[in-house]
Amino acid sequence: MAAKLFCLLASLLVCKSCSGFLFDGNGGPDSFSSLLKLITDEKRLRSDLEMEIQTLKNDLQALKSRHQSSLCQCPKSGTVAFSATLTTDITNLGIEAPIIFDKVITNVGGGYDPRHGHFRAPVSGTYKFSFSILQGTATMWIATELVKEGSPIGRVKTGDNGYWTLGSNVITTHLKEGEDVWVRHKANEGSNIIPADHGHFTMFTGHLIRAD
Repeated sequence: MAAKLFCLLASLLVCKSCSGFLFDGNGGPDSFSSLLKLITDEKRLRSDLEMEIQTLKNDLQALKSRHQSSLCQCPKSGTVAFSATLTTDITNLGIEAPIIFDKVITNVGGGYDPRHGHFRAPVSGTYKFSFSILQGTATMWIATELVKEGSPIGRVKTGDNGYWTLGSNVITTHLKEGEDVWVRHKANEGSNIIPADHGHFTMFTGHLIRAD
């Protein structure tokens, strides 16, 4: 549409027969009327062209807005929070093996994946995490750690000469959208067993404090 308007305007302005069209040779009323008509047509075409340009600008802005919206996977509620617990005994943890908290209690925003035990940030921001580990092997201890993209950001070490010790830790950290946080066994220096004891002892929880 804009191209057609531009071509029509150009043809009116550069027409080879314009001199004969504008002037009848005597400078009479017909020449003046033709000039007025040409000016009126030019103004109308200019107005149509400006409206077309504005429409294209509006369409472009709408496309940009839709594109930005499609990139954002933020939860509709604006809330990200999860809690999960271990309900099945783990009897042979390997070095740096992830601890999979198999029972999901809360998962607002869908960030926690019970298949792998990982939390993936659906939106960039500041998060608060806590985790607890139950140790139930006499004369042994167990070491675990919270890791962000594979690097430790918090640790729990618990155990003594009796049964049933519970260790916990709380960590606040910043995550970029798509970054992972999980709990893993640190090493095989102590126990590699975590009893579930029907759940709700060994836990992994977190929530978004504030999005960027």
